[in-house]
Amino acid sequence: MLIDETFQPSDIEHLVDVENATASRQIFCDPGIWRMELQRIFTRTWLFVGHASEIPKAGDYVTRLMGNDPVILVRDAGGEIRVLHNSCTHRGSLVCRGTSGNARGFTCPYHGWVFDNSGAIRATAMDDALYKQHTDYHHFDLKRARVGTYGDLIFATWNDDAISLDDYLGDARWYLDIMFHRTPEGMEVLGAPHRWVSTNNWKLGPMNFGADGPHAVKVHGPITDATFAGGNARQMLRDALIESPSVSMGNGHNGIWTQAPEAFPPFLGWEPALIELFQKTLKPEQLQLMQRAVASVSTIFPNFSWVQGPASFEPATKMPTTFLAIRNWQPIAHDRTEIWNWFMVEKEASEAFKEEAKRMGIRTFSAGGTFDQDDAEAWHSIQRGVEGEIGRTLDVSFEMALAYRDRALVDFPGPGTAYPSNYAEVTEFDVLVEWQRYMTCKIDWAR
Repeated sequence: MLIDETFQPSDIEHLVDVENATASRQIFCDPGIWRMELQRIFTRTWLFVGHASEIPKAGDYVTRLMGNDPVILVRDAGGEIRVLHNSCTHRGSLVCRGTSGNARGFTCPYHGWVFDNSGAIRATAMDDALYKQHTDYHHFDLKRARVGTYGDLIFATWNDDAISLDDYLGDARWYLDIMFHRTPEGMEVLGAPHRWVSTNNWKLGPMNFGADGPHAVKVHGPITDATFAGGNARQMLRDALIESPSVSMGNGHNGIWTQAPEAFPPFLGWEPALIELFQKTLKPEQLQLMQRAVASVSTIFPNFSWVQGPASFEPATKMPTTFLAIRNWQPIAHDRTEIWNWFMVEKEASEAFKEEAKRMGIRTFSAGGTFDQDDAEAWHSIQRGVEGEIGRTLDVSFEMALAYRDRALVDFPGPGTAYPSNYAEVTEFDVLVEWQRYMTCKIDWAR
């Protein structure tokens, strides 16, 4: 029996106050709520597990997490993408202990049971003995998750009743196309994901990327000055954040598109050959949003996010280069998050651009990156502030949303609902609104 069955939706109904845009701090510091999240969210919704460029050939695999379950993302012998539960159906041992490689199958190290790379059982330690009990071995196959792909982005779910991935992504697909399908050949990952643990609840990351405009100037102000405009970027960034759109894409997917001032050149940070490909591939409305974007930061509910922007650590002498980082926020404890972070680039980009984009990404959004170090300190500080006996009795406020909820932009070029400021707090709070729907079992899978 799952622990989930001992809880009632009414137990957590009051934790997010949608009308007043507040939430109980308890949702960030209660181990019982964390266990419920694993069961009510991470076993029921679509989760990002990887990118097709990570497993280009038959037999290629990487190991990942879906909630707290280890899985193998593999391209089987027939070329089909599989997501397999990384646990032997005999006694439960991991059948794959590497992080990546190429294999025809996987062998349990405990008793030697063998599975092919589609997850099918191929041999046991004592086949003759098992034949006395079973004539059909298929119930010993590794458990398979449902797999869905959007372009080369790979998602999986344990929920057979979940809506299709296309329906789940909904309006977010228009924005995913801008980020991941903006050239004919698409994107590729630049190496394996970086992984590190931050000392905070997993929801702080998706909320921040979903997205928190006001923190950028306060938390990242000094490094923004150093990496972008030779010392006067902070005020320009603040003005851009206040005047740029935030977008609710539905189903808990949210983000911001910070637009550069008119004095800035369009497509800042891109090499000319890529710009030509963008213009051939994207719709005019998508180009309109992308060409002035100095930051695109978004979350696909529950725990997949991206951040893109131009950076230069020599702004006086060197033009910025645009990087793209994607990440999963893995919920390893109520107060611990394992961050998985990849860098991506257009397959058609020059090798010099790819190398510089990776360098800018590593120096900004990575375990040792300047922006991530800023965020890690801020999120740790939040965790310490909310987890005390008095702290957990209070609320966190997103009440700026009340001033923006009725101010949707009518001329925004993209789908979803757009608001006139990155400071609106509407989209950040929407992550918790969707969280509440899952946690109170109010998701309609037939929608």
